[in-house]
Amino acid sequence: MIGWISTWGIRCGIATYSRFLVEQMDDVVVMCQSGEGDVEGAIPCWKRDSNFFGGIIAQIAAKGIDTVVIQHQPGLLRFSYLNELLLKLAEMDVKVLITMHNTRDRSMIFPSKRIEKAVEGLKTCSTVMVHTNADVENLRKLGLTDNVVMIPHGIYPPPSDSAETLPIEGRVMGTFGFLLPHKGQLQLVEAFERLPGWDQLLLLCATRDGTGNTEKKINSIIESKGLKDRVKLVTDFLDDDIAIATLAKCELLVFPYQNTKESASGAVRMGVASGVPIAVSPIPIFDDVNGAIRMRGGTVDDIVASISMLSQEELDNSKQAIVELRDSLQWDEVAKRIQERLK
Repeated sequence: MIGWISTWGIRCGIATYSRFLVEQMDDVVVMCQSGEGDVEGAIPCWKRDSNFFGGIIAQIAAKGIDTVVIQHQPGLLRFSYLNELLLKLAEMDVKVLITMHNTRDRSMIFPSKRIEKAVEGLKTCSTVMVHTNADVENLRKLGLTDNVVMIPHGIYPPPSDSAETLPIEGRVMGTFGFLLPHKGQLQLVEAFERLPGWDQLLLLCATRDGTGNTEKKINSIIESKGLKDRVKLVTDFLDDDIAIATLAKCELLVFPYQNTKESASGAVRMGVASGVPIAVSPIPIFDDVNGAIRMRGGTVDDIVASISMLSQEELDNSKQAIVELRDSLQWDEVAKRIQERLK
């Protein structure tokens, strides 16, 4: 029996990642964080950023779990707490595989949140899975090599012919992801106003706790620049099928992230699923998106310069590479790679 420790049933990239993979596997018990919304198919037994693991230990004993897969992000469990959990599981002779969704956290204020605090525990794991070669190098510098493996983030399936879409018209540029300051949606709207040849900018950017100020700012920019008829902001959390099918109607998707310590972007993978040309900021989170056009930078001027200079050949080449990437990393393929490690 396999125990899967992750968020579940909430608006969270790790929860979505887990759902797609667990659907491909048998005999999995999902252990999710207490207080989550819809936890159907999961057992709430741990709390965010807490080092009380009694609930997890109890479920492992009750369900006869001999292997645990942990989906880790330091915002869910600080590295010092993760270290405690890993050492406890090692004492119990439980086989542990862990996916590190962030290997670059280097908190200067809270030592317990530094990745160095988890090295001892990570060395006891059967497999430490990361998303990029940069993650592999980050862990190598910490002395972790023998049990580290790079398994790329999975890609959502392409849109079905029958999938419902939102209405868009003309030559459309789009983006996708939670409405957050570091994702560059504000800069994209300002850049769009200066880009000729585009009829509409589609922002499929759902809101969540903490996005209120960004929503106010982006609506203010849209109004002040007279873009109400050309910029469509959708803040609803759409079903995957609808979002991907709608993105597939765009001619270019832009992800102008400003900065992030995350190792991989779930949002850009929705774009990859759509099979549309993609332009991204030149930052490490997009290093594994083969075929993406790397913009000059993430400022308004950088976005304008980079997109205005794109040729049709570059767009066509990006589209072809993005489709190839999508087809090579479907969730069943990623799940297969993980299952090989579970044996």
